[in-house]
Amino acid sequence: MNQQLKFSIFSTSTVTYGIKNLIGLILLGFSFSALAQKGIHESIAFEKPPVIDGKMDDWPIEWWLDPDGKFLSNVGNDAENLYFRLKVSDDITQAKIGMFGLSLRLNPKGKKKGKVGLKYPVGKDESELKHAKPINISKDVDLAEKVQMKKEWISDVEVVELIGLAKNNIVSSRLGLMNGIESTIIAQEDGSYIYEAKIPFKAFNIKKNEVDLLGVEFETGRLVQKSNNATSSNPGYNPNSRGPGSQPRQYYSNYSYNPLSSPGYLWIGLKLK
Repeated sequence: MNQQLKFSIFSTSTVTYGIKNLIGLILLGFSFSALAQKGIHESIAFEKPPVIDGKMDDWPIEWWLDPDGKFLSNVGNDAENLYFRLKVSDDITQAKIGMFGLSLRLNPKGKKKGKVGLKYPVGKDESELKHAKPINISKDVDLAEKVQMKKEWISDVEVVELIGLAKNNIVSSRLGLMNGIESTIIAQEDGSYIYEAKIPFKAFNIKKNEVDLLGVEFETGRLVQKSNNATSSNPGYNPNSRGPGSQPRQYYSNYSYNPLSSPGYLWIGLKLK
């Protein structure tokens, strides 16, 4: 066996085969490296921090693309604060945000399943969902009508839930927060949503100098399909569900599958400046 191996090293076909294998291993290493870097971004540095107002002219960078095509995003920081922006154009994802809310969670260890952050919008409460108009986002709907519908989904969203500061989420007015957190969401005339937020590191006791990689999660709420045999007069409402700051609400559905039943999700690994 050893003699055959020594001989084959000098054969032309084996050399060619060995080179191909070597190239394959190099390319495989590159692919693993690229996979490992998926979702990893360098934080944006600002000459002047952006104002949290839904206007995009103070962000000096192009949008980061989402592999799933649901979100456009950017995240930046300065010495004291983190800054976030999203652009959402997908109809279904927008409906999930408007009906069931959007959570932004942080993990200072760079992992998924962040433990601290905020939920804004918080989504509709039970009475609002019970009387909500049926969601109609078909292609046959007039653009102006669709834009107006999307604006109504996120109208009057002034409540924020702070995640991770207590056993239950802390519910506060968006404008009444005293720890420097800011957030806004605006429906554009083209039907897209623009979301912006600012979170001071100190708001969640994050020590910036000790963070090698910050995990950033965006996740929409979703319709929870509990049963195909609804007993309520409204098949999308369960009167035993709980509100903000408690367990997720439960909803019924008459359908085996509903496109609102899976959350929209984006994870970013952020290298801080």
